[in-house]
Amino acid sequence: MFTDQERFERERELVLRSPQLVGYRSELPTPGSFCTKTVMDIPVLLTRGSDGIVRAFQNVCTHRQAPVAKGCGAAERFVCPFHAWTFDNRGSFVGGPGREGFPATIAAGANLTELPAAEHSGFLWVGLRPDAGPLDIDAHLGDLGPELESWNIGNWAPVGEKVLDVPVNWKLALDTFAENYHFATVHRDTFAVFTKSNCALFDSYGQHHRLVFPMRHIGDIADQPEESWEPLNNFVVIYALFPNIVLSATVANGEVFRVYPGSKPGHSVTYHQNASPMDFSDESIRKAADDVFEYAHASVRDEDYPLAADIQRAMNSGARAEMIFGRNEPGLHHRHSVLDEALGESTGESPGI
Repeated sequence: MFTDQERFERERELVLRSPQLVGYRSELPTPGSFCTKTVMDIPVLLTRGSDGIVRAFQNVCTHRQAPVAKGCGAAERFVCPFHAWTFDNRGSFVGGPGREGFPATIAAGANLTELPAAEHSGFLWVGLRPDAGPLDIDAHLGDLGPELESWNIGNWAPVGEKVLDVPVNWKLALDTFAENYHFATVHRDTFAVFTKSNCALFDSYGQHHRLVFPMRHIGDIADQPEESWEPLNNFVVIYALFPNIVLSATVANGEVFRVYPGSKPGHSVTYHQNASPMDFSDESIRKAADDVFEYAHASVRDEDYPLAADIQRAMNSGARAEMIFGRNEPGLHHRHSVLDEALGESTGESPGI
């Protein structure tokens, strides 16, 4: 599951053909805004046109393949830094110097390659295959769509993005978010200080699932009227969106983990994004949001992933043939069973359970 090259290649192909959540609605706040992403090594440019519609393109000039945009901002035109070929925010080629030297190319259409794109449940989505047709995120999310929208995370202020390139299989990286059994040990001085360990509510939604991790103080509301309960003051919600996305909703931040298969079974790349419900009009509030992001990121970077790398090395050695999932780790059972099913493999009970 974690070391086989042939299986890894089939999994990578599955991710490539799956709808990819790539960011928050708030990253494209107004017509004319744009943002750039890297998705499975593919450079992507997202724009919001004057009609309000979100579009996505390969961020690759049709001349010599330089990126036509970097970062995020607002622009009606994107000028390639190599030879100044210019494109509008609908991906159309609108001019450039020396165009008479490319009569066949321009006559055939020198527009940026458009990718399927959607804005749904507060988030931005792309498909990585240009000819795959429109994205059906309603069908992809099912009943989870309205629930994701209800948290309003997509409208929170983007804080930033951090990248973790690690010697860890992409599923092993995702598995670190699929149970809180490890909190009391791995996160003893961080998450376990305010969140219960080995206690979670699990629900599956087709190929997706949801985990609810209670805060240590959740029992304090037992004698309070239910209408006064504020959900995110009392628990953390984790969503696993098939096949490779994790969303986390807390009272302080809304996190997106985009976990991609890397160059081999024992390699993955995680893009960790963060959004905040706080108002950034005050610089001190912005700093507080940055601090929350760094705290959350450091726990993954310094606690989860180094241990996962040790586990990956053990698996690469072939010392043991099995990995055990306990009954208190339903997120792991679910993730791997739905992936097996998607790959056309056995969905029977996994060895070692």
